[in-house]
Order: sequence, then C-alpha cells, then structure tokens
Amino acid sequence: MQSNFYNKEKRSRGGWGWVFLPFLLMVLGSNLLWGIFMLKFGDPALAGMETFKVGPLIWSLLQLILIWIAHRQLQKMGKSLKALLGFSVDMIHKDFLKAIALTTASTFIILSITRGLEHVLFVNASKEDITFYPWAQLWWTTAGSLTAGFGEEIYFRGFLMERFRWMRPVWLLTVSSLSFSLWHVNPLLFPHTFVLGLLFGWIYMREGRLWPVILGHIFTNVIGGLLMLLGWF
Repeated sequence: MQSNFYNKEKRSRGGWGWVFLPFLLMVLGSNLLWGIFMLKFGDPALAGMETFKVGPLIWSLLQLILIWIAHRQLQKMGKSLKALLGFSVDMIHKDFLKAIALTTASTFIILSITRGLEHVLFVNASKEDITFYPWAQLWWTTAGSLTAGFGEEIYFRGFLMERFRWMRPVWLLTVSSLSFSLWHVNPLLFPHTFVLGLLFGWIYMREGRLWPVILGHIFTNVIGGLLMLLGWF
C-alpha cells in the first residue's frame, strides 16, 4: 500500500501515550460522572446505568478536550489545523457527496455489526437498559454529532496520523483505528469502531483533507441519533 503519508525522514518514534490518552480521558470522565451518581443513589449498578444514559454530554466535553489537545500538539509539530481540515467553498458540493457515500457505508457497517452482536449476545436484553434518555438522544443527534465529527476526526485522523506519519500506511491505519476503538471503552463497540476507524483513516489518506471525513462522521452520528429517537436502534 503506497501513500504519501509514509515519510522516511527521521522522526521521533515515541509518543505512544497519545494513542492511549483518549481512552484514559474517557475512563476518567466516566468514572467521575459515575462517582457523582454513586453519591446520589448509593447503588453501583444504578449509578452505572445513569452514567451511560447521559453519556453523550460527557462525551461532547471530552471531544472538545481532544480538539484542544490536537490543536496544541499540531502547533508544536509545525502543522496547521486549518490546512489539515482543507475546507474549500469550491469543493463543498463534492465534499457533501463524498460525505453522503461515507455515511451510507458507515451506517451499513454499524448496523450490520451491532445487529449481529445483538443477535448473539443481547437477545433477552431490555431496551430501556441500553438506551439514552430522550434529551441525551437529542443531544447526540445535534450538538453531540458536531463535537464527535470535529473532535474525533481532528484527534484520531488529524493529529494522531500526523504524529505517527513515519509508520507504513497499514500500521498507521491500525494504530489510529485502535486508539479510536479504545476511546469508546465498551468492548462490544470495538468491532465496528475499529472498522470505521480504518475506513475514515483510509479516506483521509486518500483525500489529504479532514473535511469530507468530518462531514461523513457528523452525518453518521445524526443518522444514528435519529434511529435512536425513532426507537429503531
């Protein structure tokens, strides 16, 4: 696999902490929220359920933190976030069409994998136990989709793939996708988030710009939010 992302120039080959930092942030943020609910209810299981049900809000806050971290680190690397985004008014219609295609592929991947896992593992699960509150679903569909699209793509595809650009493309995609999957914490989300990470990363490497991938990510989350609101997911 050839790509202009592979650079044989000498670069720092450390920095593995950046791969696991999002996972640690998610665990820390979730546990802090769990602690608040634990103080309120005094029941670990109930506190866990309540933490999950308001998850989109804490995720958005963490995604904004990812943007800040990525921006600071890209500056230190001499990289322009604006250049990585690659937004162009002249290309907006093409980017929109690419985003629609990416959204279609992503939604198919998510539904196929999650439905398969549900069939195997969650036949008797209560839907009320694994869904968000209505306001959290609405947040996911609107503001949460924006913070996810920008925050996760800027960090995992923008900063992280630039930071490890010295790797062969196949390993670069693997590392960034692994970090993206770990960020979602839940092992049951690992299969489809890893595949999506590979897809988003591949598109970014082909395009050399984040903007089409960000749009596709936003649209995918909007579709997911609408499906949840309609009770189909």
